[in-house]
Amino acid sequence: MKRAAFLILSFSLAGLLSAGTPATSGFQFLKMQVGARAAAMGGAFLAVPGDVNSLFYNPAGIASITSKAASFSYHDDLLDFNSGFIGYVHPGIGPGAVGVSVLYRDYGSFDRTDVSGQELGTFGANSIAFAASYGMSPMKNMLVGGSVKYIRGAIDVYSADAVAVDAGVMYSIPGQQLTFAAGLFNAGASMSAFISEEYDLPMQLRVGLSKALAHLPLLIGLNVYKYNDEPWYFTLGGEFTLTPNLFLRLGYDSYGRDLDVDSSKDTLAGAAIGVGFLWQNISFDYAYSSLGALGSLNRFTISGRF
Repeated sequence: MKRAAFLILSFSLAGLLSAGTPATSGFQFLKMQVGARAAAMGGAFLAVPGDVNSLFYNPAGIASITSKAASFSYHDDLLDFNSGFIGYVHPGIGPGAVGVSVLYRDYGSFDRTDVSGQELGTFGANSIAFAASYGMSPMKNMLVGGSVKYIRGAIDVYSADAVAVDAGVMYSIPGQQLTFAAGLFNAGASMSAFISEEYDLPMQLRVGLSKALAHLPLLIGLNVYKYNDEPWYFTLGGEFTLTPNLFLRLGYDSYGRDLDVDSSKDTLAGAAIGVGFLWQNISFDYAYSSLGALGSLNRFTISGRF
């Protein structure tokens, strides 16, 4: 029973680390942030086009990618959790660009015991989502995109499956270097349950904007978002261009207010910082995200265009 309780606690914490508060929907790993660049900006990435990680944040953004691009991210979570994101975009397919991506999370290994506590080996648990995306520009200054996803979670010999779609739009005002965006994510349904009860997907509504300042090398992103089983949150982030090859990023996600455990470290919960370095057509990015007294997350990303 202790092992089972620890497993349940671990999966509950996985949802907590991804979105701030325990939730009633399943497949909580879909709520985590991906990509070190976006995570360092607090996840305020809905209205930032031209990045491979738009496959996750807003598939409309891949429509502005003009050369083949790929990205790999590794996330070092709390406990023994590990997760990552792999994405690839191929432009020039019809009027737009095609993308594919994989999001995964591994929860580590757990001891298997019988009713008397005798150890019988170990078992694992993991979650994975495969997505195919398409983005295009149907009119001047507007980008639209969508994704179809297959989602699977597994605990030992038990598994659950779901399908979902994402849809997003961006509209830019070039003279103001301003972009508005909106999107609906994880709209779908479970196809099978771990045992008998099927859970809703964490459907998300997100709206936001990005603004490049005219007299300061700073890109600002602001998003507000809501999951079907949680209150409204907001994210705010900035990317400073220190040199053409060096970037500093700061961000905050208000889910941090729900990580309060009455510790002096709670004031940092939801804050993020990161750096990026561009070498030729390859970028290296790192992000540090605080969970207050619970700990921190480290994300590493390498991206390239070819």
